[in-house]
Amino acid sequence: MRFSIITPSLNQGRYLAECLDSVASQGVDAEHWIIDGGSTDETLSILRGRPGTQWISEPDRGQSDAINKGLERVTGDILAYLCADDFLESGVLMRVAEIFARNPDTDFVYGDGYFVESDSGWKRLKRAGEFSVERLRRGNFLLQPAVFWRRRVYERHGGFDTSLQYCMDHEYWLRTCGDTVWHYLAEPLASCRLHADAKTSRALALAWAEAAGMQARYGIHGRPARDALWMRVAGARYYTLKRRMFALIGRLRK
Repeated sequence: MRFSIITPSLNQGRYLAECLDSVASQGVDAEHWIIDGGSTDETLSILRGRPGTQWISEPDRGQSDAINKGLERVTGDILAYLCADDFLESGVLMRVAEIFARNPDTDFVYGDGYFVESDSGWKRLKRAGEFSVERLRRGNFLLQPAVFWRRRVYERHGGFDTSLQYCMDHEYWLRTCGDTVWHYLAEPLASCRLHADAKTSRALALAWAEAAGMQARYGIHGRPARDALWMRVAGARYYTLKRRMFALIGRLRK
């Protein structure tokens, strides 16, 4: 069983080495493709210093397009994408492989994960919980880097929606969940980094608007007006304060 991990990348060089190491150290058959959108930071020098790493660097139409470029290139049985500022926990691919091997009908394996504050290293566990379509329709409870799926899902449903730049993972789960089997592995599989330059942190109102439009396609309506107002007016400040709070707690715990 071979894993194919795709990393969309753009000017995240300060985090890239940890991402690469987290895949290379898994001890399983895994290929790792980095699809870079034309970074101008240290990204390319890091990639050139890793002779076994597979990568391209060229302009793209955003993160979804980069992921799809990777999907067209990979050869593995189990697929996933891991952003350049995120990383896998130690030894998780072996455990994910065991679940797939024991459960041939399973299409997706997903698990828990951590939110990690980039400056202090303080982390908070996010538990995903058991899967249901109804839960997924209420909101994206899945931690994206902790989700893995069989190649047959991609062959049946295609790649990610390139019109989406923020909620393409949620749309993909909604699009594929109707005829797929999901298995919850109740342990941390990956870490998602919180930092000021994260795409969603910089454009929270745009991300919310995109998510609302995407959900409407699937007949998901009814976000209360007060929630919309809160997200547009106070949401960005809330997430900035939340990240700073994590950083402060991390420093105090050291």
